[in-house]
Amino acid sequence: MVNTQLPPGFERRREDFDLITGVPGYVDDLRVPEGRPAPLVMMVVRSPYPNARIKSINLEAARQLPGVVAAFSGEELVGGMKNMETMPVPDLKKPDRKPLAIGQVRYVGDPVAVVVAEDRYIALDARDLVEVEYEPLEAVTGPEAALQKGSPLVYPEFGTNRAFDYPSNSGDIAAAFREADRVVRLRIVNQRIAASSMEPRACMFDYNPATGEMNGWVSSQAVYRAREVVASYLGLDRAKVRCRNAFVGGGFGTKTAFVGEEIAAAALAYRLGRAVKWLESRSENLQSQTHARGQVNYIEAAVKNDGTLLGLRVNSLVDLGSWLASSTVLVPTGSLRMLNGPYKIKAIESHIVGVFTNKVPTAAYRGAGRPEAAYILERTIERIGVELGLDPADVRKRNFIPPEAFPYKALTGIQYDSGNYALALDKALELAHYDEWQERQKARRESGSSKLLGIGIGTYLEISGGGGAPQPGVPIEAATVRVRRDGSVLVQSGVAHNGQGHYTAFAQVAAQTFNLPGDKIEVQMNDTALPAYGIGTFGSRTTPVAASTVRLAAEAARDKTLQVAARQLEASFDDLLLEDGRVTVRGVPSAGIGLGELARLVEENPALIEHERPNPVNGAPIEGLAAWRDFSPLGATFPSGAHLALVEVDTDTGNVDVLEYVAVDDAGKILNHYLADAQVHGGLAQGISQALYEEIVYDENGQLVSGTLMDYAIPTAERVPAFVTGLVETPSPVNPMGAKGIAEGGCTGGPPAVVNGVINALAHLGVKALDMPLVPEKIWQTVQAARNGTLDQSDPPTPAFLTESKDGPDKEAGEYVFE
Repeated sequence: MVNTQLPPGFERRREDFDLITGVPGYVDDLRVPEGRPAPLVMMVVRSPYPNARIKSINLEAARQLPGVVAAFSGEELVGGMKNMETMPVPDLKKPDRKPLAIGQVRYVGDPVAVVVAEDRYIALDARDLVEVEYEPLEAVTGPEAALQKGSPLVYPEFGTNRAFDYPSNSGDIAAAFREADRVVRLRIVNQRIAASSMEPRACMFDYNPATGEMNGWVSSQAVYRAREVVASYLGLDRAKVRCRNAFVGGGFGTKTAFVGEEIAAAALAYRLGRAVKWLESRSENLQSQTHARGQVNYIEAAVKNDGTLLGLRVNSLVDLGSWLASSTVLVPTGSLRMLNGPYKIKAIESHIVGVFTNKVPTAAYRGAGRPEAAYILERTIERIGVELGLDPADVRKRNFIPPEAFPYKALTGIQYDSGNYALALDKALELAHYDEWQERQKARRESGSSKLLGIGIGTYLEISGGGGAPQPGVPIEAATVRVRRDGSVLVQSGVAHNGQGHYTAFAQVAAQTFNLPGDKIEVQMNDTALPAYGIGTFGSRTTPVAASTVRLAAEAARDKTLQVAARQLEASFDDLLLEDGRVTVRGVPSAGIGLGELARLVEENPALIEHERPNPVNGAPIEGLAAWRDFSPLGATFPSGAHLALVEVDTDTGNVDVLEYVAVDDAGKILNHYLADAQVHGGLAQGISQALYEEIVYDENGQLVSGTLMDYAIPTAERVPAFVTGLVETPSPVNPMGAKGIAEGGCTGGPPAVVNGVINALAHLGVKALDMPLVPEKIWQTVQAARNGTLDQSDPPTPAFLTESKDGPDKEAGEYVFE
């Protein structure tokens, strides 16, 4: 039996001091092992044009600069490598794309060459000496414009900017619309945004020609994936490649993949036989790191007059950018799986058109498809309430899947594990004092104040805790737990820590299993040399999957420990007690033996325990009083929640303040409430920020307008409200922890709650539609148009280019893997 009480010492995250002070070191702090030459510094030459042919690259001046070790064009360094990989869909037009641009650039910031020097300042000077001759071409930056006849083509060889069509049809959509009393239509925009992690991309690679070993230190969410990519692109033996995470200053999905510049750094280390370090600047990060979201959705909802949602038709235009990163296609197509949301719907028809534009590719960012689906549903549900004159909370309750329906098979082909959506909303309404909010709103309107109050609701359902094995015979997640001679317990996990609290969580699992205080647990991770494995930290999978793996390994190691103790104490296994680092016999407290002594006995006499099978990842033996366990979940988990925002809109200035915010989330069984709250708060800050502030903007010529933090707005602490949080626990049956993910709920429920609140504040003026971000100028102009009678809130019809062609067969959205 595992002790589920929070052990002493786990009220705070054990890693926070190190993260804040940087004592263990981020990538920029790292030095190579003793005896190896100091690392060189790589700088990247990037295109100033959104679309241009590369006529020539002159590297001679850079090469002649004292302190410069090498300079390479993309063709010279990576021309012989394979193309960058992406998750496919049927009939996908997949362009050739090397780690660096060769022959043509297709967005501002496209990397075309690299220079390597003894220090950063020389490398910067050398970069400025590289001469690139371009032949500028016409660019296209808007997805609608990209589909117009005569539009410039990002890839002329395809004859179109239409990268793929992805239709899906579940249920009798025609019957649902025939049964409807009315059809509610709306067009919404989920704007392009950037992850903006505190630490941009960074890596250091050191290749030793004498040993053939490549060592990598990366700022990554998936160190095992990094190892696979380096070995694959450089043609190295995987066993000779070791990747480790330094401390990571945030990832949020963008560091799951391994980008071309990182491959280039590894290639340089291999060529030069020296360590090479690359540190992305903030401007490079905004310019060249993958962006996210970037969708326009045209929605039709078939509804009854009582608010029942019968059918949903969604046509989506997705701005893919200029090439396909690993998750560029996965995110929008995967979002189709979540269009059922927490609601009973008879039929869903959806169609995605992916479009090439001369921009940075879009890819995974916190939520990765789930926020897009939730925003579609929640804006639609809110509009249904407005058009029918119904309370939006009541409309949601009428359509929720009831708790007795679980496990529930959604129309989109996936099976929900557990949930109680109405309970979460009721708890949120109670914590918010919803009736009082409504009275405050009414009083404010009647007072004639220019500062209006609005109430917004955002309920959500997402998918987490899944993942598929990267190759046959390799587990999804594996961990080793070992009892050591000093009586402590060592946990070794394949997870890549990114600041979420993994050290605390895994130590807690082991402490509860062995009934030990936290200072007796050591946790190691972030290193492919460990006897562990993991496909990465993404999709809110750490507690459901990785912590479950640690628990299984800890329980196995504990049971081995008790078996050895039973022999030594000549007692029954069932009569043993494990407490404070000693095994004792029930009723005979004087009979006992310490964990450290048991570990010593096993090391000296391995025959005392049954041998573990070797680590299947690398064949290494698992020796001593230890257990290696892997875990593949029975299915995904489905976190859910209900968020409410009370906003104040100043109609004189357009400014929006979130006065109060209530979030009730269901993440299954909570391991540590302190860690859970931290994840909720961080997600809410990012969700509210998307609603109010953030947007990646390109001008009509393809130049990035929001290329610095002066133009790309991220809120400071004073712009983030205090949160009231609550939990509903419906344990998941698909993993030993009973856990679901919680890290992405804020990004999923936050945007619709805030946007619905602002529209609600202005509803009496005739406002029913606004698109993110809700910046003051946009709000002010809308209010002025409403006051002078020029406000047009009609919803445009679905464009013909979204409905006229649905190439390829209909697919159930569940057919493709989505994390």
